[in-house]
Amino acid sequence: MRRILTVLLVLVGGLTLQVQAQDDLDQFLEANIQDAGKLTANYASPIIKGVGFGLNNGWYNTAKPHSMGFDLTITASAAFVPDKDQFSTFIASEYQDLQLVSPADGRVPTVFGPEDVEPQYLIPSTSQTFTGPVGNSLKDEIGFNAVPVPMITLGIGVIPNLDIKARFLPITDFSDDVEIKMWGVGVLHKLNQYFPMGDQLLVDIALFGGYTHLSSALALDTSFPGSNQIGAYDINAWTLEGVVSYDLKIFTFYGALGYNQVQSDLKVLGNYEVNSEVLVDPIQEEFQFSGLRATAGFRIKLAIVTLHADYTLNDYRALTVGFGINVH
Repeated sequence: MRRILTVLLVLVGGLTLQVQAQDDLDQFLEANIQDAGKLTANYASPIIKGVGFGLNNGWYNTAKPHSMGFDLTITASAAFVPDKDQFSTFIASEYQDLQLVSPADGRVPTVFGPEDVEPQYLIPSTSQTFTGPVGNSLKDEIGFNAVPVPMITLGIGVIPNLDIKARFLPITDFSDDVEIKMWGVGVLHKLNQYFPMGDQLLVDIALFGGYTHLSSALALDTSFPGSNQIGAYDINAWTLEGVVSYDLKIFTFYGALGYNQVQSDLKVLGNYEVNSEVLVDPIQEEFQFSGLRATAGFRIKLAIVTLHADYTLNDYRALTVGFGINVH
């Protein structure tokens, strides 16, 4: 069957991870859809978290809004998956009709785990055994695990001390079977004017808030008869940050401290005929992540062209680079 998790791996351009799985989700659906959803959530969690936190990056490269100008910036953000998320721990009490036969330590590979660890499962009610999905061993191949998130962001100065930002993903049809939609809005508001002698400060201080929504749908080619078989993914990412920047004409140094939250879900929709039973929308898993974030970076501006890079510390550390056109 077309791997249901493939929908997670085509959300962002340039992501070529392959899900190596054998008789995994087919067997889970035959046994227990709750267990199938749980295993899917554990396996996919790192890439969901990486994409989610990645969507909160790349919004700004200065705390100074435009006078009445604009900027158009293309960024690429890589959220690095920590080693601990190469595996998930199998907890038997969380499953209704599923046992882990091996590995004995209960550490099951996630999508970013190694290829040489093949988890073996047992369905007690039917005595069936099967091999679960292995990881992609990306770290062994290129030296690190990361989730890339490309973005285009437009910022416009509408009134003094306020920028309105909008962002979008240029690719909407990844292939004939995949559709991706993404949009976001943000506001950057300068705060210097609210402080005594704020206009004389050497730095610009601003408050930024942004929201990004991304959705993807993949037509599934499964081994089960049925109709309208679709894998769907949605993510909502929020960030609220205080931003400070120091402008040296060509060079600008900036930093931010704030909070971000990611809410997402993975759904397998449609009708599936399994063991003479019709399953309707069998998998619906929700995810939520949140935490503090801190960013530091610099920008180079040559005439109207800008180049910038920054590094963000949160649950998944991220490197973001970009270039754009900036007209004040």
